[in-house]
Amino acid sequence: QMVKDLRTGVESPTPQNVLDGDLDGFMTAALAARVKGGGDAVQDLD
Repeated sequence: QMVKDLRTGVESPTPQNVLDGDLDGFMTAALAARVKGGGDAVQDLD
């Protein structure tokens, strides 16, 4: 199992850590994308 942010490409092989709040890598990548101008609105994948 893996958690993956499709916007930034950040992956975590440990879903339980993400559910427990280990979001630093995801937040850092999302903020960096916004600074670089890649922070478009998030769209639902439904």
